[in-house]
Amino acid sequence: MDPQKKKYFFFPKPHLNHLLYLLFFVISILKKYVKKKLFPQKSKIPSEFLQIYIYNLSDFFSIIPYFILKHRTKGKKDINDSNSERNTKNGTEYIYTDIEDTNQYPYKKILILTISDYIAQISLVIFYIILNELDIPMKFIKLNSLFIVNVLVIFIISKLILHNQFYRHHSFSLLINIICLIVLIIVDIINIINYSGKIIIQFIYIILKIVKCILYSLEDVLIKVLILKYYFHPFRILFIKAILDLFYNIIFNFPFIFIKLRDKDDERELLFHMIGRIFEDKINILITFILAGISFIYNSTIFKIIDEFSPNHFAIASVIENFGILMLNIILEGAGSQKNLILDLIIYIILIFAALVYNEFLIINICGLSKYTKYFLDFEAINEISRIGSILNDNDEKYKFHSQREITMSIIEYDDE
Repeated sequence: MDPQKKKYFFFPKPHLNHLLYLLFFVISILKKYVKKKLFPQKSKIPSEFLQIYIYNLSDFFSIIPYFILKHRTKGKKDINDSNSERNTKNGTEYIYTDIEDTNQYPYKKILILTISDYIAQISLVIFYIILNELDIPMKFIKLNSLFIVNVLVIFIISKLILHNQFYRHHSFSLLINIICLIVLIIVDIINIINYSGKIIIQFIYIILKIVKCILYSLEDVLIKVLILKYYFHPFRILFIKAILDLFYNIIFNFPFIFIKLRDKDDERELLFHMIGRIFEDKINILITFILAGISFIYNSTIFKIIDEFSPNHFAIASVIENFGILMLNIILEGAGSQKNLILDLIIYIILIFAALVYNEFLIINICGLSKYTKYFLDFEAINEISRIGSILNDNDEKYKFHSQREITMSIIEYDDE
């Protein structure tokens, strides 16, 4: 049966690794819930610093699976799930134009990855410290358009670095994202106009959030490069990242051993004394380790999605995560606490649809949108193999006929003699 003539929508058969999306959805909601329990809004500065420490600790949890995998590979130089370079995986093609020895350790790429990640973590922390010292209220507008910016930036950086092919269904999905982005930008502009605080502070906040999106997107693509080209296992990347982040933390936090900051009571206090106050309630010690464990699963799932699929596939997880957080806020705070709730729900549904189309979990068989999807390329390949097989069978029959005829003629000639 030719699917191109019978159906307009296809859902290719899901695989076991698609459960990663379900895991990410659950763990992202759980992470957000635990953060709300551990970090009260009144202690913004110590909470932001403590989160950095917790995330660094969570990455160190990767040492256990990393050394287990290293032991299983019996001392091989690199932990690798495959024996050959995966130039094509799950319908996403990667073409490298640079000539580089894959046996060479990628120091530069690892430094760019970890530094990008750490700058993304501390950029807003530094901004909050400045506002805190200037006694400027830290009240900002929630920007609905930022997570779409993150999706678009991943598309662009993936194209520039991974050189993955871009087809009609990708353009269709990208167009949907751009339309949704324009709508949400208009909503954000209206909210900014009605903003009661200092506009310049809000704009700086927006710029920093966009920079964070760019840096995290760059990190996601570099993770794929390390996995695809240098055969790094996700746990190995996490462990290296943990070590380097610890080094960055020591450098960044060293001045705060001596510098006193304004606390919530408008008094001067050392940062680590402020953090100590969070643990006056002993239950927060347990919650901290729970959050570290959840963060480890969260990061491991992100890395695994990028490994099994691509950074662009992680765009689905990003949309699902934000949708899950919206649902959590509705449950905890009520629907009335969410502005533009109906619009947000509609936008999320459209974006999930676009992400499914882009990553070929949903195939639309109209206007050529299905032409270069893996599902139809596989179908055409099977048809081509069948056609070649039938030709070979016909040739075999002809060969047998001619062979039999030649043998018969030879016998007749022999009898005549």
